[in-house]
Amino acid sequence: MKSLLKRHCTNVLDGIKVRLVQLQPFCARMQKTASLYLLRFVVVVAVVMIALWLVKSTWLYFINQRMFLVGPETFTFDTPTWVTDRLIERLRNVDGLKTRYNIFEKDLTKQIGEVYGRSPLISQVSSLERVLPNTIEIKLELRRPIAIVKSKSKEYLVDRDGVRLIESLYKYPEKEGRPIYIRDQRRLRVPKYGEKWNMKSVEVGVNLLNYLRYNKIDTLLKIATIDVSHVDKRGKGGRSDIVLWTEKGAMIKWGSSSTSERLMELSNHEKLQNLLSVANEEGTDLSNLEYVDVRWRTPIGKRIDIQ
Repeated sequence: MKSLLKRHCTNVLDGIKVRLVQLQPFCARMQKTASLYLLRFVVVVAVVMIALWLVKSTWLYFINQRMFLVGPETFTFDTPTWVTDRLIERLRNVDGLKTRYNIFEKDLTKQIGEVYGRSPLISQVSSLERVLPNTIEIKLELRRPIAIVKSKSKEYLVDRDGVRLIESLYKYPEKEGRPIYIRDQRRLRVPKYGEKWNMKSVEVGVNLLNYLRYNKIDTLLKIATIDVSHVDKRGKGGRSDIVLWTEKGAMIKWGSSSTSERLMELSNHEKLQNLLSVANEEGTDLSNLEYVDVRWRTPIGKRIDIQ
C-alpha cells in the first residue's frame, strides 16, 4: 500500500515538473513583454513630467517679468468729481499696501480689498479688477464730508456716519455748495481721525441732517446750521433741544431728537410736514419769519416786525 502511494506521488510530481518545463517559454515571453511595457510606461511618465516641468518653468518665467508687476502707482480709481488730488495720493499710500504685487498672484484682489476695507478713508470697497498687464481697477465708496462740527472756534469735518475726516484731504463746501454746521457750544470729546463721534449731540445732529438731505430740505430751505447745544441737557421747559437756522437767519424750533422718547413729541415726518406747510405759505427762504416752531400739531410762526 505504501509503495502504491509513493509511486502515485512520484507520478504527480513528475507531471508537475513536466508542465513547469512546458510553461517556461511562455513565462519567458510574458516577462519580456511585461518588461517592454514597463519600460514604455516609464519613458512616457518621464516625458510627461519633463513637459510639465518645462511648461511650469516657462510660465513662471513669463509671469515674473517686470511688465506684470503692479503697485499702488499703477492702481486706477473710479472716483467722483469731488475727490481731490490729495485724497487720491493718500489712497495710493494706504497703510498695509505692498510696494509691489504680481498681477497673477493668488487672491490678489482679495488681499488689496482687505487693506482698503480697513482704511478710515473708505466706507466700502465696491469692486477690484485685474487689467493686464499691470493695472488694478478699484471702485471705492469714499467717506465724504456732509457738515462741519463746530464748537466755539474749533471746526471738524464729519461724514454721514458721524466719522471725523481729515480736513486737508477734502474741499468743503464743494464748488458752489454751502457749508452746513452742526453746532454745539459745549466742550466736545473730539475723536481721532477716522473714528466716530461718541457724543449724543453730534450723533443727533448728523442723523437729522441725513434725514433732511434725504428729503432735500437742506437745499430747499437753505439750512445753514443745526444747533444741538441743548441736546441731552436739562433745562427749562419749552426750550427746543434742536434749533435749525437758515441762511436768511430764520430760526426753526425742531424740538427733541426722534430717539428721545419724549411724551407728545412729534415724529420727524410730522415736523417736516409742519415745516413744509409754513414754507408753502411764507416762501422757502422763510425770510419774513423770525422763527417757526414745528413741535406742535399746528405749527407756530412769528413774523419779523417791520417798523
